[in-house]
Amino acid sequence: NSIAWKVALRAHEQGARFILTNAPVALRMGQVKELAQHTGAQLLPADATSEQDITKLYDAAQEEFGKVDFILHSIGMSLN
Repeated sequence: NSIAWKVALRAHEQGARFILTNAPVALRMGQVKELAQHTGAQLLPADATSEQDITKLYDAAQEEFGKVDFILHSIGMSLN
């Protein structure tokens, strides 16, 4: 029911390619793995409070796609 989930589904319907992420501990609690499988998205652990994790995520996105069109930060309703 999250905004990010709905955006991912809609973006996938429109042909977008993207990376999904969540805090490492939260990857075990939710259903983001199922969303990644459904959309063919890469799933990377990243803690939004860690500058190092965010840098690794952005570097991975640039390596995968060459260009980043937008980033959706949607963690307000996260379980963790």
